[in-house]
Amino acid sequence: MQLHHVVSDITGKTGMRILRAIVQGQHDSAVLASFRDPRCKTSEETIRQSLEGHYREEHLLALSQSLSLYDTYHEHLAECDQFI
Repeated sequence: MQLHHVVSDITGKTGMRILRAIVQGQHDSAVLASFRDPRCKTSEETIRQSLEGHYREEHLLALSQSLSLYDTYHEHLAECDQFI
């Protein structure tokens, strides 16, 4: 999986939709590529090709944990913004 090489902002709409779908069990590269936001400059075909590969269990666990931490950090930032 080489999504980070073809999507410039992995934390944008396209990247996050795809990453969350992968964690939820979707591994079909065509389905994942269909989550591309229309404003994304990378073609759906290029994204599809970048998503072909092996979805090893340990990598999926690491991705799941990373997304969880990402969400937690954003919640903390939102709390700080409200406090300020």
